[in-house]
Amino acid sequence: MSGLTKEENQVIMRARSLKSEIAEVVQLSHSTIEAASGQLADYYKTIPHGELSDRIRMSFNAFDSDKSETLDRNELREALAEMGKRPTEDELNVLFAEWDMDGNGKIEPDEFDHMVRQSLSISHTCACRVCVKRNEEAAKLEAAEVKAIQDAEAAKEALARKASSGSAKGPSMAPKTKSGRDLKK
Repeated sequence: MSGLTKEENQVIMRARSLKSEIAEVVQLSHSTIEAASGQLADYYKTIPHGELSDRIRMSFNAFDSDKSETLDRNELREALAEMGKRPTEDELNVLFAEWDMDGNGKIEPDEFDHMVRQSLSISHTCACRVCVKRNEEAAKLEAAEVKAIQDAEAAKEALARKASSGSAKGPSMAPKTKSGRDLKK
């Protein structure tokens, strides 16, 4: 560190030391938040469904700063920050793709309720539009999987029939006449 005074060198060394200490505190904070999140999730699992819905709705209303009955990207970002999460733009995009059921660019109360429950690993199914849409999507996926299995089994059976009839060898490679018959030797 040539060209610096002794005091300037001491300031730089102290800054490096503080940077390391700050990194340790941040890491400890993240560990504490993770541990607390697990305990909080366990606590929320003991709350009756209706009461938990009421609490989630109160939180939603607190984050809905413009009182539009929806959370826009900034409001959701603030809500997540209150919960100890700092999502990137890509993470917000994923959240909106997953939870904005009607694609209006806003998270509505029922969408938020399900998002919170999933983040707390609390299962939830009902007849609301979020559950109905998720169930429809799951049914479509299941139907596609069943169809793929059926198609694979049908192809396997067709190959087995061909093999048992002797036609599994494929088309003859013998020279053909103009009419398409094999030439006999």
